[in-house]
Amino acid sequence: MKWRNIDFDYSSAGNAAFGVVLVVVLYRFLSNTLLSQMSYPPLLNEESEWVYVWLLRSGLPHGLTGNFTAAFAFDVLLIASPVMYLLTRSRIFAVITTLSLTLYFMIFNMVIGHHYHGLVGAIVVTLPFWTKQENKFALMWQGARYYLLYIFASAALWKIFRGSVFHQGQLAAILEAQQIYYLVENAESIRSAWIAYLLKHPRVSDALLWVNVLLQLGFAVGFITRRYDNVLLLLFAMFVVLNYVVMGILSAELLALAPVLFPLRSALLNEK
Repeated sequence: MKWRNIDFDYSSAGNAAFGVVLVVVLYRFLSNTLLSQMSYPPLLNEESEWVYVWLLRSGLPHGLTGNFTAAFAFDVLLIASPVMYLLTRSRIFAVITTLSLTLYFMIFNMVIGHHYHGLVGAIVVTLPFWTKQENKFALMWQGARYYLLYIFASAALWKIFRGSVFHQGQLAAILEAQQIYYLVENAESIRSAWIAYLLKHPRVSDALLWVNVLLQLGFAVGFITRRYDNVLLLLFAMFVVLNYVVMGILSAELLALAPVLFPLRSALLNEK
């Protein structure tokens, strides 16, 4: 079996995927949000979802967060595993990267008491590298691509079918609820002036909400064809920028999924 019409092969996909994952982990380190950088012992919020319940019952979250040495060793593993994959291309380091990221992701959510989703992209993009069989990798890589398309398209459809995008002043109301503390504490900042403008001009904020919905809905095209993946890559970057400018939400970690939109002309193999 051979690859056909491919611009983005297994090796370059690995460089892109694990390179981005490494940047994400290093960003977490610089943000002082790794396990060993948290106050000890951090409060772990109880969860109702069965995966979190089982993880808590295992004692692993308390064991890691309640012991600095264990937490530090885990953080070293979290940083070293993508580095080792980039150096060795060994499948075992791909598996370790995925599992350590997933464990960190869940414990982080327990600590902050909120289901933060940004790290999901970094986890999903590493899964195809659990195999070195080209046909299996290609299918899993396309699965990660479809997952990215689903994230955006479903978000748009959710806003449309719930009718929130049709409510006048919807975005202004969200900004008022979410940004009130920022406005009080940073009243003289440029960002506060921008938020105040959107609050005073709900038609402008409504237009921005529609731009966001249409941008997200545009990802549905990817379910039909890969021809416009370069355009979707641009829309992806635009979403991250607009999400920060308008909502103050930094979604840069989600960009870990961007490599699945790189020009892979034919992701499936023909068996001979």
